Amino acid sequence: MSTKQRTIRNERSIKGKSLHTGEEVNLTLKPANVNEGYIFRRVDLFGKPEIKPISSNVTELVRSTTISNGNAKVHTIEHVLSALSGCGVDNAIIELDASEPPILDGSARPFVNLVLEAEPVDQDEDRNYYELPEPLSVTSGNRSMIALPYDGFRITFVLDYPNHFVGQQIYDFSFNLSRYENEIAAARTYGFEKEVKALLQQNLALGGSLENALVIGEKDYLNPLRFPDELVRHKILDLIGDLWVAQRPLSMHLIAFKSGHDLNRRFLQVLCDHNDD
Repeated sequence: MSTKQRTIRNERSIKGKSLHTGEEVNLTLKPANVNEGYIFRRVDLFGKPEIKPISSNVTELVRSTTISNGNAKVHTIEHVLSALSGCGVDNAIIELDASEPPILDGSARPFVNLVLEAEPVDQDEDRNYYELPEPLSVTSGNRSMIALPYDGFRITFVLDYPNHFVGQQIYDFSFNLSRYENEIAAARTYGFEKEVKALLQQNLALGGSLENALVIGEKDYLNPLRFPDELVRHKILDLIGDLWVAQRPLSMHLIAFKSGHDLNRRFLQVLCDHNDD
């Protein structure tokens, strides 16, 4: 991976239906300057307000990650952020004409294709890696995340549904661009069939279908798997997207047990607080 910061050479756009609101949305990736990180821009709102995916702007964590700036919000940011981060892009503007990126096929793969078409390019300044000086951990009930000093970026994720046919899935991922593209990017978001009615009552998953999500029934999956362990791979995809709230590439080994968006954010808060000490 490049030691230089990277942006994209060209603008590229994609459109589709969003997962939770069900709205049609256009998304455009644009180059950004060094040290700008990722900036979401709501071009459908007056003044085209911008929102950075930083910890203080994270306002909701119900089934996805939402960021806000005043009345402007962007929901479900983790897949596009995962794709940008997974492709080694540090600085980019993400323009939207609605409140949520398109869900597309439910994975980060279409966004990866978009980033690669936009041609990632090195910039003049070095990347500023966060190197962990000592172990850190957070827990919530039976969920936990442990970070260990490590030369590189590695995630070991344990997913566990002990009373369901899914059972336990474990995946160990040492990050590089090729492995992200081939092993993680295509893993789709998932949900349990029994949860669908409740989600709809909360005005969530209004754009969901078997075309953009893996649905889990009582005894089997309702649509074909892309990987035997697709669920845990998607959890790693989400975690990579959520981690960019730190605004720096990380150098550490993360061991996550049943983590989700809420615990991911708690870990990042501990990490940021530790960095301020």
